[in-house]
Amino acid sequence: MYHQAQVPAPIEPDSNSDDESLFLESYENGRRYHSYHEGEYVLPNDEREQDRLDLTHHIYNLLLKGELIRAPVTSPQRVLDLGTGTGIWAMDFAEVPPNCRFEVDDFEQSWSHHQPFDFIHGRELEGFIRDHNRFFEQVLDNLNPNGWLEMATFETTTYSDDGTHLKATNLLHAIKKLHESSKLFGKDMASSPAWKSRMEEAGFVNVTEEVYVLPQSPWPKDPKLKELGRYHQLNMMEAVPPYLYALFTRMLRWSRVEIEALLAGIRKELRNTSYHLYTKVRVVYGQKSG
Repeated sequence: MYHQAQVPAPIEPDSNSDDESLFLESYENGRRYHSYHEGEYVLPNDEREQDRLDLTHHIYNLLLKGELIRAPVTSPQRVLDLGTGTGIWAMDFAEVPPNCRFEVDDFEQSWSHHQPFDFIHGRELEGFIRDHNRFFEQVLDNLNPNGWLEMATFETTTYSDDGTHLKATNLLHAIKKLHESSKLFGKDMASSPAWKSRMEEAGFVNVTEEVYVLPQSPWPKDPKLKELGRYHQLNMMEAVPPYLYALFTRMLRWSRVEIEALLAGIRKELRNTSYHLYTKVRVVYGQKSG
């Protein structure tokens, strides 16, 4: 499965690049990052982040009731998983490990695949795409007729049905600044609401958008939602710091002291179950016409 180079997955001999930076690492704010196209990917690739990516996969499994995809794909022979992370989704989808191989490359560059795909999958890519029009057009060009693309992401925002999210002032401030800094960085972290229309503009047909509710702490009474909230609370505790450190120091020139003060407030708000916080999970899939 072809993926952006954030995880040191097994490299096949036919990997698309001879760049020595594939195997190099750098450190920033106490976390380990991949040096391939250094600075383009804002999350670390250390063991802590890999554990979080596997947790994210588990959250999707719970949310989608064990389904790996929502698109009506039948017996795809060639599948491409973009931004594959630890590869856990790809290996689950392949069923038999020999059917799955990894390539390290940057999906924002021109693709060099000689055969098109039946299904292309991209999960948690919001904030990692610089040119959405080019991205969706390139995906379409690399699909077989009647092939499918599916994109899914947790929105980087917060809601509540009773207005209690308005009390989470640190979280709201962080979200505002995160969206601001990601736009300055050139990779908008509030882009997913436009995915459906952009896919249609690129030429996809039968484009469908599904939106799910994901609690941000274990506040719900419903046991399944409470479990989801518990896992996503941990996910946010792990994901928010590296996002803020990377984007706020690089783009907004915040100091470590400023970031830590904001993070302390966010952690307190995420632990407060009287705040009925949730985010939205957006799944968008569409088909290349026959």
